[in-house]
Amino acid sequence: MKKEIKIWVITDTHFNHKKLIEYGRPKDFENQLRNNLKKVVSKDDILIHLGDVCIGQDEEHNNWFKKELGCKTWLLIGNHDNKSTTWYLNNGWDAVMEKMSICIHSKNVALSHYPLAWDGYYDVNIHGHFHDTDKRRQLDFMDVMNGYNKLLAVEHTEYKPVLLSNFIK
Repeated sequence: MKKEIKIWVITDTHFNHKKLIEYGRPKDFENQLRNNLKKVVSKDDILIHLGDVCIGQDEEHNNWFKKELGCKTWLLIGNHDNKSTTWYLNNGWDAVMEKMSICIHSKNVALSHYPLAWDGYYDVNIHGHFHDTDKRRQLDFMDVMNGYNKLLAVEHTEYKPVLLSNFIK
């Protein structure tokens, strides 16, 4: 019997970004993220990372996902992911893009790091970037934000990845 492939989504892991502790993340947020990913993601699954993998120690942190989880890994570039596409493909990622779309539960879903302006095609845009309380940065996107944009923040998911199908429901 063939195993069902699950599509997991996570964003803004910000490994090695110690300043986030000052902004409210727990001191052990990196361990929480890693342990939670290891608990649920299997080698047959797909992990979509909506960007901002780490701040420094890029090789170690980017390769961790493939090395430790063994699943397919897709990266949607965030504002802190400043290497070339080739670099990311050579350091743990199976696919690298700015945004992507998928049809799931009869919904056209756009996935991105930043919120996208509604274009009439997509039913929902799942994005990261804002974390949980970053109202200042949200103001920069007020011209595109509406009920169509859905924030995914690890601060809201207890530092766990989410199943894409559950997030859409």
